[in-house]
Amino acid sequence: MRPDDGGSSGGVFSGIDSARLKGTIDSVQRDQERLEQSASYYKTELAWYGVGAEDLGAVLRVARWARDELPMLKRRYHLAQNLENAPYPGFKGMVQINEAAVSRAANAAATKAAKRATELAKQNPEDLTPEEFDELNALFAENYDEYPFAEKVIGALGARKTLQLWDEMSNLGNSPGYGRTSGFKRGDELDEMQKNLSLTVAAATNSDSSEMKQWKKDMVALGDDPIREPGPAPHGDSGGPDGFIVMSNLMRYGDYDDKFLVDYGDALIKEDKRVMANADGLYGSGWGTGDTVNHLGNDAGNDPLTGYMKALANSPAAATQFFTAKQKGDDGKAETNFKYLFEARKWPNDSMPGKESVTGRNSMGHALEAATTGHRPGEAATVEDLKHSTEQAGLFAALVKSVSPHQERLREHEHLSDSFANISADYMPDLHRGLDPDSMYRNKLYPTPGAAAQIHKYDAARFLHAVSRNKEGYDRLNVSQHVYAAALMEVQAQHPNAYPQPTDATIDKIAYETGLFQGVIGDGQHFQADKDNADAAARGDAWKQHASTWGGSLVGSATAIATAPFTGPGGVIAGGLAGTAASEVFNGLLDGFGGDEEQKKQVYQNVKRMDEIEHSAILTTQESVKAATGDAAAASRAGDAAGRGFGNAYDLLDRSRTAE
Repeated sequence: MRPDDGGSSGGVFSGIDSARLKGTIDSVQRDQERLEQSASYYKTELAWYGVGAEDLGAVLRVARWARDELPMLKRRYHLAQNLENAPYPGFKGMVQINEAAVSRAANAAATKAAKRATELAKQNPEDLTPEEFDELNALFAENYDEYPFAEKVIGALGARKTLQLWDEMSNLGNSPGYGRTSGFKRGDELDEMQKNLSLTVAAATNSDSSEMKQWKKDMVALGDDPIREPGPAPHGDSGGPDGFIVMSNLMRYGDYDDKFLVDYGDALIKEDKRVMANADGLYGSGWGTGDTVNHLGNDAGNDPLTGYMKALANSPAAATQFFTAKQKGDDGKAETNFKYLFEARKWPNDSMPGKESVTGRNSMGHALEAATTGHRPGEAATVEDLKHSTEQAGLFAALVKSVSPHQERLREHEHLSDSFANISADYMPDLHRGLDPDSMYRNKLYPTPGAAAQIHKYDAARFLHAVSRNKEGYDRLNVSQHVYAAALMEVQAQHPNAYPQPTDATIDKIAYETGLFQGVIGDGQHFQADKDNADAAARGDAWKQHASTWGGSLVGSATAIATAPFTGPGGVIAGGLAGTAASEVFNGLLDGFGGDEEQKKQVYQNVKRMDEIEHSAILTTQESVKAATGDAAAASRAGDAAGRGFGNAYDLLDRSRTAE
């Protein structure tokens, strides 16, 4: 624990690793119940024989203490699930929670709020007054992470009623027809209601109460059924949207239980394959509903894969498991969910009237980021995240292998390029190993702390070229590679025995392969800019303004992946490095290199001129060497090496096209 740094609340903050705390809670609950049952049994048995059981009484007191503490542990866990939590300083993977929020009084208040919210949620939404609607919305917003609020409300509703609640509420503002207008006065607040209800449902799924266990089981089973009660009107009918459509629109916010997400996803994919197979038939229509089910974003919410992909983006472990899981494809053979969604599925046009939406595929890109990297999109990778599992590395290799010979899979949906570039930032060593001819020792030049993705040289070149043809994809690859190379030069210079060549030769080699990498992606962006006849000269500072928003996480990831193999316990980097070269290079890319503001050298100003791209790549590489080593001679040699690499990129691309 630590005192509050903000000086406002005067509270004490705990650092919580929610995944580990959940394991502790499960163990305490399981062992407490077993201990209490066993101690009670033996105490009764011994009393029958007139034997004292003082020691067993002590055991019972311990078991009851654990039982009494469980609500407090669960409260900490649910508070830690808030996606907006700040990280706990000095401890990767931990978030901070205010201990002032952990009390039995707070639990009692949350229970009271849950009782009131349940009363309101069980009413017909049409019967809620505007004030009651506001009250329910506020109860969700203020209490979703206040244990035991979420599990009590959602558990009391049950799975079907949860779906009916949102479907009925979502349609309150619709015109009843026959020239009449809706009298609902809170139509502009339905987006906030959707968000707050989603956060509450997500928090509830992390509960292991008997009610929520049944809720999760029922929700998966209800996915392919209409949500309304069967029977004649007015009490029921056989219609309404399918459960998957409604539930997935409650998945756009919140951190859902991983196991529930995987079970739900397995059932959803099975149903999706059936629905989409019939979509082109005489009477087929694909996913759809006449109800309004979504008030967030610019898609109608008819495609249940959209909301589900958003949930996976917030749950990296579930995303990895989902995308690598296999089901039967059209040919009867097992195929991964990744292969089905990225290569085979015809994503429906789910745009709202007057708007163009690519939210579905774009959300898939975000989910793939989480699945391959182990962290949520937009977050910098930690050392633990970079210890890629075999499944994560295999998924990235499958992604590269899929795009490489079929670049239209990306080019026809280029909005995925920024996600693919973000993923590549976490796999810079793997991509560089693919391009490096030193098959014996390249793993020592480009080490990784976890499993490595096996990528062929030509696949790497074609993949990078495809991603870089999109401006956002190019910008992110450009920045992340330069930052990674600078950080790698720094750690290799500090650890001269890491790679079996002299330090000078090692730095020269990294410089050469930086030029090669930048030549490949520079050709991709130059080719597309020329093809589109884009006014690239006007690129100016616009890309730098965008880079300042996403660059921080990429710099963090690129620095971490370079330094991770040299990182000791507690995240301390052997040799005292802190990624200073990486930060200098990133700032130089945005603000220019050089100390005098009037004479700063700007880079990457015009992607339509390959000579300017080449000059920028060489200068940035030299500045990287200078920042990493402080050696002017090494920086001079790096210019020659980077220039050779950049020039050889053309030959590599030509050979890669021939090898297709």
